[in-house]
Amino acid sequence: MNLGTTLILIVLITVSAFGAIFVKYQNRILNIEVSKNERILFETSERYRELLEQKVNLTDSKLQKSGLGEALGMSLPSKERILIMNLNN
Repeated sequence: MNLGTTLILIVLITVSAFGAIFVKYQNRILNIEVSKNERILFETSERYRELLEQKVNLTDSKLQKSGLGEALGMSLPSKERILIMNLNN
């Protein structure tokens, strides 16, 4: 092999190695970002459930105070019976 061919092979191998390192780095950055977004989604979902529970408690107490809940047999579901569905997928 002549010197030019050897030099081209060394350059191609070096570029390929740096390319693999760059792709691995970008993958790590994206995984960290996905993890942060999942944590934010979990916290937001928990806050939403807390607000739903508070709404249920306030509305249920209003119904009980007005007597409509007992007269009509109405009651709001408990926190355990409320299902949150993700329709994006």
